[in-house]
Amino acid sequence: MSELAVQENHYTMEEIAAQLGAASKSGPTIPTLKMNYEPDDAPLGSFYLKSGSNSPVSSHVYATENVRIRAFSNHIQYQHWDDKELVNKSILLKSQREEARDMLGGFACGMPEFETLMAMSPEERKKYEGMDRYRVIRGLITYTGKTIDGDEVAIENQPFKLETKRKNYGPFWHDVIKRLPNGMNLWDFESILSIDKRKNSYGKTYYVMRFNPQFANPLPMDQMTYDSLAYVTKLVTDENARINQAYKEALNIEREVGEAATIVDKVEQALDADVA
Repeated sequence: MSELAVQENHYTMEEIAAQLGAASKSGPTIPTLKMNYEPDDAPLGSFYLKSGSNSPVSSHVYATENVRIRAFSNHIQYQHWDDKELVNKSILLKSQREEARDMLGGFACGMPEFETLMAMSPEERKKYEGMDRYRVIRGLITYTGKTIDGDEVAIENQPFKLETKRKNYGPFWHDVIKRLPNGMNLWDFESILSIDKRKNSYGKTYYVMRFNPQFANPLPMDQMTYDSLAYVTKLVTDENARINQAYKEALNIEREVGEAATIVDKVEQALDADVA
């Protein structure tokens, strides 16, 4: 937790609650919470943390039960990926009523509404491949698991990021947000993770992450929790500031290109008139 101990800021709890949640490309790499789909590596449907190059978690630690998260964030973000490279992303949204400004000067990475997308033909939908709406969750995770070598490892209050889409986009809202008691915040309790194994209409197996919130066992607001919340709050503020700046710069470039094209067009018209 040392990298989350940011005590020099002065965010109030109201500011934290208003802005909570983020994903930042700068600073230390926070492990990403994943589900395992490769039976040769670990149990199918197990949870693990995918580590970055400078992450404190050096190898994958797998677990299928008693995986607990203390969520600090719940945001919506549109992302566009191409061959594992990020093309574009929107600001982090607290709700879909907000304007999803993106890095390239557009909205929602150009992704149409779900109903519009589903009404398109398969050929028309290909244009939007790699574009998805994500639920972005950040917090702390605790569990005991094993590496692929069989070594038991205890993970305690490890910062994590979770990005879910498609079939996994909705469960956190249905399992946790929709049921959240009045007066309780996300960070006031843990949720125990589980997985639903399902099959689609083609018989292909897929997994859905589910959350069992422990509302009856509230957790205290200690210094570690407050400092962690303050750090995440700064991340979302900085993340959205960068994307908003990129959005404005993209609009300026588009406007300058348009003005230049207009000037060229007028010059060509004048030259044509002279020739005539």
